[in-house]
Amino acid sequence: MYCRMIDNRAVDVVSSYKDRFHQGLHSEFVECPDDVQTGWIYNADEDTWSAPPEPDLPDPEPEESSE
Repeated sequence: MYCRMIDNRAVDVVSSYKDRFHQGLHSEFVECPDDVQTGWIYNADEDTWSAPPEPDLPDPEPEESSE
């Protein structure tokens, strides 16, 4: 697999980029493990990929009873 990275995040994750992207972008692609998906984060210090953290969702508002 290959991906283009922006700010250490995987974008444009593809099995082959040569026929899908303009030749001017070919140098921006790097090899990545097969399980990497769009949005995954690359840690260069540890040479590892990880899924982005789950967003913090607000607690649901309690429903008002209609009595």
